[in-house]
Amino acid sequence: MRHSDVEYVSDDEYNYECLRCGTTLRADSYPGSCPDCGTAMRNRRMPYE
Repeated sequence: MRHSDVEYVSDDEYNYECLRCGTTLRADSYPGSCPDCGTAMRNRRMPYE
């Protein structure tokens, strides 16, 4: 098995936020759109740049 064939598995939950309305939530995978306004959520660990 090559290193690139190894599947990433994480048991961690991450904080996501909506840049439009400010809603935050914790999830173990990307939640998609904001439950309040429908805008895409972003992982808070990712820098703005």
